[in-house]
Amino acid sequence: MKKILLATTVLAATAGFASADVSISGKGRMGLAQANVAGKVETQFSSRIRIQFDASGTTDGGLSFGASVRNDQDGVGNTANGNSTVFVSGAFGKLIFGDVAGGASDSLVGQISGVGFTGLGDTNEINYLKGTATAVRYDYSSGALSVALGASQTNAANGADKMSVAVKYDGGTWNVAAGYETVSQSGSGTIEDPDMPTSLVSIKAGMTFGAATVQVKYARDDLKNDAVGASVDFAVSPALTLTAFVTNHTNEAAGTDWASKSVGHVAKGIGATYDLGGGAKVVGGVIDNGTDTLADVGMTLAF
Repeated sequence: MKKILLATTVLAATAGFASADVSISGKGRMGLAQANVAGKVETQFSSRIRIQFDASGTTDGGLSFGASVRNDQDGVGNTANGNSTVFVSGAFGKLIFGDVAGGASDSLVGQISGVGFTGLGDTNEINYLKGTATAVRYDYSSGALSVALGASQTNAANGADKMSVAVKYDGGTWNVAAGYETVSQSGSGTIEDPDMPTSLVSIKAGMTFGAATVQVKYARDDLKNDAVGASVDFAVSPALTLTAFVTNHTNEAAGTDWASKSVGHVAKGIGATYDLGGGAKVVGGVIDNGTDTLADVGMTLAF
């Protein structure tokens, strides 16, 4: 009954807008995960649910527009616009406002693969320079080539801005992407972290060899901090995929945290995903972050 009422409400709200569309989707997860609690590795219950609303429409002239939200947004002049976006698109490309603070590099360069249903600290990731929503990103694609431009406020209160640009070429079984980010300061304010680098270059390449997909990523900032990572995803069967990764961060300057959630250490992990069909998967992993060995196992759900 609730589903029927919801569908009726949506139809009534969109009456007169023949091109409008509103959809609801969600993601959930549940299981057991280990974490370092007060210096001791503990096994804990873990669960999460996220519901997302996506809306889209088309003008009489063919201009597409839409929005997405994963939690409530309120307030006047809201710049803490987490988990929501609004966009317009057409032959000129796509212009997105909202939670795109990772910028162009986050969009096109991306990350190597990680393990675990919780991410286990996401030590596979090489972070980007800080930025907070509301941000803006412009995307344009032509065939195998994609470009993106991004701009955001690192801290809207003090006037520090972030700019980014990235390009990606997708050759089907292989791809390569590169991004550049910079944080500048305007007015009399200071950036959020005075020890944070002010520029970052990142490069990532991927290739598929039969059942195996290999990804390699490298990043370097203006303080000469380096980060490199590699991952392998191997499809044992249509349902079962094994994943392994390793990351290494060197010359980490005191106070900088862009490079890793395991600063100064080599991190590595191995995991598996089994697709049950219908949006449900069994996922587990084990990682060594240089300090602790942590594991998790559980289910991820998409609906």
